[in-house]
Amino acid sequence: MNAPDVASFSRVDYRTDPSRYRHWRLSFDGPIATLAMDVAEDAGLAPGYKLKLNSYDLGVDIELADALNRIRFEHPEVRAVVVTSLKE
Repeated sequence: MNAPDVASFSRVDYRTDPSRYRHWRLSFDGPIATLAMDVAEDAGLAPGYKLKLNSYDLGVDIELADALNRIRFEHPEVRAVVVTSLKE
């Protein structure tokens, strides 16, 4: 069994911020935060990989984790989070 070539793997950057989100829209209205999922099909972590309906990659999770941490630590006034989709 051959081991995969380490050089063929790319590093994943877990640092992001709302201005760089490609799959989520985050907004605030007083004590309510709205997190709307809008997966960009052509914005997968791997170049050329197209995200399909009801599937997503690590990039979507990285943005979600960042958004939730920002709500938790930067917006103490938020009492409710509405999670919705911008797709039909």
